[in-house]
Amino acid sequence: MNSEEQLIERLTRFYREAGREVSATPPLWVPGKQRTVRWLQPVLASVMLVVLAVGLAVTLRLVRDQAQRKTTPPVVVSPVPAPIPSPSLTPSPTPSPSATPSWVTRHVALGQVQAMSLDATTIFALYAPNPVSGGIDASQMRLARVDRSSGAVTTAGPFPNAWQMARVASGLWLAAGTDPANPSVDTQWLTLLDPVTLKVKQRVHLPGQSTTGPYAIPHLAGTSDLLWSAYGNSLDRLDAATGRVLVTQNLAGTATGLSIDPSSRRLYAGVVPSQGTSALVIEWDGATGRRIASAPTGGVDLGGPTVVAAPDGVWITYATGMMGAVEHRAETSLSVLAGPQHGYSNAIRAFVGGGALWLVDGGAGQVECADLRTGTTAASSQEPLAAAIVADANGSYLGDADGVGFLQPDPSCPH
Repeated sequence: MNSEEQLIERLTRFYREAGREVSATPPLWVPGKQRTVRWLQPVLASVMLVVLAVGLAVTLRLVRDQAQRKTTPPVVVSPVPAPIPSPSLTPSPTPSPSATPSWVTRHVALGQVQAMSLDATTIFALYAPNPVSGGIDASQMRLARVDRSSGAVTTAGPFPNAWQMARVASGLWLAAGTDPANPSVDTQWLTLLDPVTLKVKQRVHLPGQSTTGPYAIPHLAGTSDLLWSAYGNSLDRLDAATGRVLVTQNLAGTATGLSIDPSSRRLYAGVVPSQGTSALVIEWDGATGRRIASAPTGGVDLGGPTVVAAPDGVWITYATGMMGAVEHRAETSLSVLAGPQHGYSNAIRAFVGGGALWLVDGGAGQVECADLRTGTTAASSQEPLAAAIVADANGSYLGDADGVGFLQPDPSCPH
């Protein structure tokens, strides 16, 4: 029997006993006589019992509810976090690609490469085999012929003070300037070599007159049937087979670079003028030598500008003292298309080939491939002491302080 049943039984017994004591006839009231309250005692007792019963029932309900709360784990409502607004996205400049390890897959040890040229089967490299204190021994410059398929090497020389070369239909021309250490020795010659055997086919005296200082280097630019030379203050078109002078132009300054586009339409030269505070880039018709345009550029006191022709104009590189700069100018007008772009060392050089612009930074030990029109870098690699690149649709090759490297550029490089 539970507590509620016991309570009901007690109340029933109480009322039964109380009923026998309470008269069914109500008491008479006599005025002046005090009323007795005895008849109220059973009623008050009943009320007391009812109150106790209700209190007991409430207590039991509270105890039962408390027990249920202890056995049933409370449901905890997690607060819903207020939504945090996403920050607005601000476009940021695309970072330059990080330099990857070397692209060189095979290396031919020669010596310090100074200049390179390329044809369908061969890589040509002018190099100094034995470095000396403070630089190279220019009197010992040699030529290497490296087969593009097998890597087989043929060498010839020495060719004292040879700094530049150009591949034309009749062979390979080398241009040698003065020897600063022995200015009395006549080394200013153009030499035509057989491109297979490297045997000398022709030698003619280099047109033009040397200047002193860092500008005493001859420059050559050629296509299959055109050959141009810039040396000192003279720009000359030469017969590509014999080296005979056909056209001469006065530069009113000293040449620091020369390049012709593969279509033979435009010829470009970097020049440090005899008077003036700015270097110049000058453009001529590639066949006739007719002057088309000129524009100021940088590098006047630091070696002058170097130039490399592109399908739509010319890429120019030069030292500024603290760093190097690269700029792109349009064909015909020489208006600025891009640049000057900084972030390079003073040793920055540009090369065009294989559908790409190649930026070789020997000071930073890095090579970049870039879009030929915009200069936007696609990829870069770490190439210590890089000096030059030649490239076409079938391959790209690096000249550095140790020889010639066969490159496998990043797939993202233009081609």
